[in-house]
Amino acid sequence: MTSRLVAGWWARRGTHLPLAAAIALVTAATVLADGGGRPALLAPLVLLAAGVLPGAGLALGAARRQEAALLRLHGRRGVGWVTALVAEPLLSAVLGGLAGTAVPLALGAGSASAGLTAAVWLAATVTVVTAMVVAVRGPLTDLLRPGAAERARNAGTLAALVPVVVAVAAVVALLRRSSTAPDVWAFTAPAVVGLAAGLLTTAAVRLLARRLAQRPGLGPSLAGHRLALPRASAGLPVLVGSAVLLGCAVNTALAVDDWARDTAVVTSPTPLVVTYDGSAEALVEATREADPEGRWLMAAIRVFEDDRPVSRRVYLDTERYEQVVGDDLDGTVAARGSALVGDLGTEAAATEPEPTSSGRRLTARLTLGGPRPRALRLDVLTVSPSGVGRQTVFARPEPGRATTVSADLVRCETGCRVTGLEVAIGFPCGADRWAQPRCQRPPLTFSELDLGGLDLLARPWTLDEPDDRPPGEVTAAPERLRVRPSSAGTSYLVTDRSPWSVPVLATDTVVWPDGPEAPTTAGMARPARVLATADALPVVGAAGSVLDLATSSVMGTGTVARAELLVLAHGGTPADVLARVGTPRPGSELSREVVRAADDGVADRFALLAAGGALLGLLAIVLPAARTRRERTHERAVLRLVGVRRADQRAADRHGLVVVALASGLATVAATLLVVVSLSDALPVLAAGPGQLPLDTGPRPLAILLAGAVATALAGVTTWWTDRVPERASLPARLREEVTT
Repeated sequence: MTSRLVAGWWARRGTHLPLAAAIALVTAATVLADGGGRPALLAPLVLLAAGVLPGAGLALGAARRQEAALLRLHGRRGVGWVTALVAEPLLSAVLGGLAGTAVPLALGAGSASAGLTAAVWLAATVTVVTAMVVAVRGPLTDLLRPGAAERARNAGTLAALVPVVVAVAAVVALLRRSSTAPDVWAFTAPAVVGLAAGLLTTAAVRLLARRLAQRPGLGPSLAGHRLALPRASAGLPVLVGSAVLLGCAVNTALAVDDWARDTAVVTSPTPLVVTYDGSAEALVEATREADPEGRWLMAAIRVFEDDRPVSRRVYLDTERYEQVVGDDLDGTVAARGSALVGDLGTEAAATEPEPTSSGRRLTARLTLGGPRPRALRLDVLTVSPSGVGRQTVFARPEPGRATTVSADLVRCETGCRVTGLEVAIGFPCGADRWAQPRCQRPPLTFSELDLGGLDLLARPWTLDEPDDRPPGEVTAAPERLRVRPSSAGTSYLVTDRSPWSVPVLATDTVVWPDGPEAPTTAGMARPARVLATADALPVVGAAGSVLDLATSSVMGTGTVARAELLVLAHGGTPADVLARVGTPRPGSELSREVVRAADDGVADRFALLAAGGALLGLLAIVLPAARTRRERTHERAVLRLVGVRRADQRAADRHGLVVVALASGLATVAATLLVVVSLSDALPVLAAGPGQLPLDTGPRPLAILLAGAVATALAGVTTWWTDRVPERASLPARLREEVTT
């Protein structure tokens, strides 16, 4: 029994090997997709396999019709008859399943779910066995007929509905080109559109076949009659669908490759980078000493406090940017942002620095109104490289008498900038007592208000009450400031710092909750004005801001904890210049983590789709090719018997090859272009990350032409092989042998 099984399998190996390869491919795709954590990748390959496996089962059944008839003549019926027939396809299925599981695991693929792998293998096996059993059913007289005389079966209602269902699915796929669609749908949509294009290709081939059949020449007419047969275009829908999937995968892979290259260039605008240990001032000084002319080295500080765009900023030595970086970012999404860096440096150099305190004391001369003494508190809110500060004085002045109070400044060692005032008189009142007369506050007049040499009366002041409390009153006069605090007891005043706002470049994604800010390298808050916005900027990518380093570092201060001090070096920097600042490393290392986090195995993912699609397309046309070749051998013998010239036969071969190959190639190119334009942006390609550059999935001519070339080549080679019948095999004497057998 075993030897008979192996002998039968080997005798029909031309059908069994493609069948085993198809099952192995689907099983391997399951292992790779599930082991990689992306089972959605399996969907388009299963869809294409659904167009290959039933054909494989039908082809196997056609080859075993007479064997099935003999089993029935020997009394096999029902389950026993089916059991005797399924041994061969089960052997192919087992071999394919073992190969499809072992090869990926041997190549280092992650372990996949045994249940999912078994389910996919079982579904593929059942599909093949069912198709084979359907092919060998029928009256015993039909089973005993030679394969060449096999009667044509009507497609039936279900088969007639298949093109309609696929076409509707393709339209829906094009309409649902949303990035929020499930991964399964996004990956399957290109294959569905490709199958629809393949069905149109089949219809086009048959239409051309009718026109060729009406031509007066024998060669075109013979080609037309050949192409009109259903088997002449069998497998073309799956071939075109697989080629479209291949083209979409290659197009996306090329887009990711371009994205990774742009990310490396934008993240590090120079080929070399040196990590520096020291302060911002020391960093700038080191680059100046090592490269006085500013041809090779540029200082930069990268601060990525968290993933929010507003927290990502970079300080660049804009004075050297043009010489060191120049046009290296041209052609990337950050080209415009890079060109704006020079303008940033010019604007920053022309900006008036904000005045800072130089003394060590706060002095205030004030006069209290009202009928009786009241306790009061004055806070001057400041910001310095040491952080946010509050300079406070307390007093209990007599009404109508000028009183001078003072206090030492705190956290102002390197100078303070003033951000606001807080004036409080008496005990605070709650919201339920604001209207009571005793909560009304007397006015307080300042005739002098000096913070370490800064005359605060020379500045404009406005109320900035933080809640719904009744507002206080502020009246400003030359060298005088009159404040009546809110009935809540305290009023808040702010001053306009916009004359000293610092220019900043920002990406479109940056949103400042309380207005633009330009922190120094030490983290001190400063007002900012947005000079320009861009899709992407050097170093920060698509999320963050760029500031001028020279005007953002304060002498004698350090840098924030998350600051990365870098020396960006031109690719041609002499070794002795680099040695003065440290050990260089490739600039691409700055983007390695960004690319790795966003990539998430995208190369393997789309390689699986491309390879799987191409192999399934090959199997789709190889399986019917063997039967077509047998029919072509019989036809060739008949043509030789009736005296048709060999030149006319070759002309028919050429016409058939050109029609099938060109139709497949052109349909694939058109469908691939449609899919790339409409659906590529919906594919779940990159994992979202901070500062990630946008992925341009626009059409790549190489990918589209590759898809068309693969479809053309596979269709052309298969058609050529089916027509290339050896002279010995097509001798007219073979016809007599077929009749006698």
